[in-house]
Amino acid sequence: MRRIMAALWAGALVALAAGPARAAVKTSEITFKSGAEEAKGFLAEPEGKGPFPAVVVIQEWWGLTDWIKENAKRLAEQGYVALAPDLYRGKVATDPTMARRLMGGLPADRAVRDLKGAVEALAARDNVDKSRLASIGWCMGGGYSLQLALAEPRVKACVICYGRPVTDADKLKSLQATVLGIFGEEDRGIPPADVEKFEAALKEAGKKVERIHEFKAGHGFMRPGEGATKNPAYREGPAKEAWQDIDQFFAKALKGK
Repeated sequence: MRRIMAALWAGALVALAAGPARAAVKTSEITFKSGAEEAKGFLAEPEGKGPFPAVVVIQEWWGLTDWIKENAKRLAEQGYVALAPDLYRGKVATDPTMARRLMGGLPADRAVRDLKGAVEALAARDNVDKSRLASIGWCMGGGYSLQLALAEPRVKACVICYGRPVTDADKLKSLQATVLGIFGEEDRGIPPADVEKFEAALKEAGKKVERIHEFKAGHGFMRPGEGATKNPAYREGPAKEAWQDIDQFFAKALKGK
C-alpha cells in the first residue's frame, strides 16, 4: 500500500512540475489586406472552434524570425489566436547592420497600416472573439505595439517589451487599451528616465496601467537567440519573470482570470 501511495504521490509531483496543460496548435501562413495592398503573416491558433481572444505579435528589428513565430505559438498554446505580421515583406536580418537598414527603411505609416490590417484579419475570423483583442511586441515591435493600440481602439490590452515609449500625455489620448510595460533598468536606448516619463504620461492622460516593470537587465533581454544571432543581452531569470507578467496580464485582460 505504501508503495502504491508513493507512486501516486510521485505522479502528482510530476504533473505539477509539468504545469498546466497546453492546447494543441495549428500554424499557417496567411495573406490579409493592408489598405489597398496585401500583407502576409504567421498565424498560430488553438485547435477548436473558440471563439478565442486574439493577439497581434509584433517583430523586433530582425524581422519575422523563428523566435517571433515561437512566441506566437506559445500564445496559441495558452488559448489565443496569434498573428505575427511580416512587416519587412519577407526579409529577415542576420546581423545588426542589416537589421538597422531594414528598420530604417520601414515606413512607419505602412507598418501601422499592416498592423491594423492584422487586427481586421483577426476580428474577421470565426474562431476569434473580436471584443478581446490585444498586441505585444519587442524592441521595434514594442514601440509599434503602442502605436497600434493608439491607432486601433479595438485593442484592449497592449504589452510593450522595451519599445520606444510615448512621453507626451496629449499623444496618449486615443489609447483604449490597458498597458503592461516590460523594460530593462540597464537599457541605454530607452533609459529609466524615459520609462518614468511614460508611466507619468499614461497616468496624466487617465489611462489604465497594469504595471510598468523594470528588470535588472539591458535592451533585448528576453530573446535568447542562436547561431549568428545569439543574444549576449539575454537574461534567463528576468526573461522568465517577464513572461510570467505577460501571461498573467493577458489572462486577466482577455480571459477575466
